Amino acid sequence: MKVLLSLCAAVITGVVGLLTAGVVTAAYVDWYNVSSFEGASGFMVIGLALLGGVVSFVVGLVVALAMAAAGRSSFWWSTLATCGAILGLGGAVALVLYLLADFPPTIDGQELQLEVEIRLPAGEAIPSGESGVDSVFFLGSMVDHTQRASRYGTLKLEQARMENGRWIVPAEVLLFTSRGLRSIDARIGEKSIAGFIVPLPAHPEKADEQWSGWGPQPPPGSPPWPDTESSYRFRVQRIAPPPPPETDEEYQARQEVAEQAAFDALPADAPIPVWLPYTASWQKEPRRTMAIERITGRSDYVGELGFLMLDEEMRQAEAALRFVAQIPAPPASLIGPVTAAGHDLIERMKAVNATTLEQDPDYNGAADVGIRFSAWLEAVRALRESVGADFIPELREMLELSRIRTDSFVMQQSVRRVASYYLKTWAGVEPLPGDPPPN
Repeated sequence: MKVLLSLCAAVITGVVGLLTAGVVTAAYVDWYNVSSFEGASGFMVIGLALLGGVVSFVVGLVVALAMAAAGRSSFWWSTLATCGAILGLGGAVALVLYLLADFPPTIDGQELQLEVEIRLPAGEAIPSGESGVDSVFFLGSMVDHTQRASRYGTLKLEQARMENGRWIVPAEVLLFTSRGLRSIDARIGEKSIAGFIVPLPAHPEKADEQWSGWGPQPPPGSPPWPDTESSYRFRVQRIAPPPPPETDEEYQARQEVAEQAAFDALPADAPIPVWLPYTASWQKEPRRTMAIERITGRSDYVGELGFLMLDEEMRQAEAALRFVAQIPAPPASLIGPVTAAGHDLIERMKAVNATTLEQDPDYNGAADVGIRFSAWLEAVRALRESVGADFIPELREMLELSRIRTDSFVMQQSVRRVASYYLKTWAGVEPLPGDPPPN
């Protein structure tokens, strides 16, 4: 019975140890900015929590067995004692970590940037920004005359200016900690141009957002700081929080403004291929209507469209063919160009049928045919409804050619299946047994 109670005490102690180690480690990860790259911080929290749980279990078991053997304590007394010791140790570790951590000071909840201007000695020049000389500026945290932490900033040589015969070089760095004295160090190449302790309070106030006087300030009664030495002044500036992430509505509105601006910038006589993308059915009004009017308002738009329907660029030909269905009342003059596009498609299907699998293992030719056929059929449907055009001979030949390449999914499903359906619908021609049924 004593062994069972000891095990229960060890399990309780182990759980407390696991939770305590996990909480302390999570605080350490947050306070010391442990990298989360590839889950490093998460693995650290989980690993140390498990280690704390195992160690606490062992300690709890040993203590419980020892006390039970000595007959000097009850189950609850030994459990509370070990759990209390673990919680106390965890609290002490957390307190030490907190006191040693770097917490950036803030003003009204905003983190701060330390801005410094370094005034070089009279008569001293700075290297040109084009000379390629490296420049370094960093802020240090000094405790007991020892630099315990530092953060690199930026020495802005390109913004240096001349005032009263002396060069002034601006610099900035994140005010990363409230601990210790603040030291600054600035170098250009191998030469140090500044090294000072900045008398900035641990927690700056709004008054520190104004420029300080030029320092260092010698003690009362001492000679003023010589012009032959560098001097500095400083202030803090609040770091504005990043703007909130853009909502979907804001993104869509911004995209719409950009698209409308690009559309408005198009000249009225822009080539037809420029207007075609704006004629798709998913385009917004009134851009779509205006694009259609820009195309159909041309004196020879039928001829230009017919030329584009035969374009080697598949997407160009597709857009031109699909445009026929976007015209409110497609004219009979488009029958000739669409018929020519059908004959061109027939020749392309013959070329695909004559191509071996080794010559076109990816079926790129069949894919080209499938897209052109879908667009051609859309133009055909529009002209049949508008002016009663036929296109049955072309459709019949396309169906016969599509039956040859049974190894091509596109030829069978995108061409043969659709062609057999419309040939039956428009001409009463029954499909062959091998023709895929309509969806």
